Amino acid sequence: MHAEVLPTEWAAVSLRAPRLFHALSPRLSLHFGLSQRARDFRIERFAHNRVMARADAAGALPSSSTVLPDGDDRVASPLPAGSLATHLRKQGLAATPSRSAGGYLCNFLYYLSLDWAARQQSPCHAMFVHIPAEKAEGGPFDRAELLRGASAILRFAIAFAEAADKTAPVRAAPTAERKAS
Repeated sequence: MHAEVLPTEWAAVSLRAPRLFHALSPRLSLHFGLSQRARDFRIERFAHNRVMARADAAGALPSSSTVLPDGDDRVASPLPAGSLATHLRKQGLAATPSRSAGGYLCNFLYYLSLDWAARQQSPCHAMFVHIPAEKAEGGPFDRAELLRGASAILRFAIAFAEAADKTAPVRAAPTAERKAS
């Protein structure tokens, strides 16, 4: 298991995420991002190959309007967002599946992660969850509830990945590499 906080910067994410994927070769990449607007755990179903022209924490703008120039318009997580949301609700935590991780760095990282996972020979899974601010900052959950939710999400994702790994055939290696941008 590896945990890392990535800076909210276009250049840092575009360099560090692929390096982490290559170095760690994760079977599961679980990403959490803070959404000030979220009132529940938002389980992201899709990442879109689009980038909002919005300055990052360093004041830099993205270098492109797409995540990957030759990428699909949309990629989906193999993890069942609806089932995870139901699992959280049964534990008294508000949660909903979402159709879009947005156009900012959360979506950018999620798209890179799903794209990398799809190109692996062995089964690999990725999921992104937007979490709301904690109650002290105007959010719906206190810190203990946020941690309980994150723990439940992690356990659910690991169980799903382990079950899927047992039934999934090994995929053929990709024949062509993506063009570097």
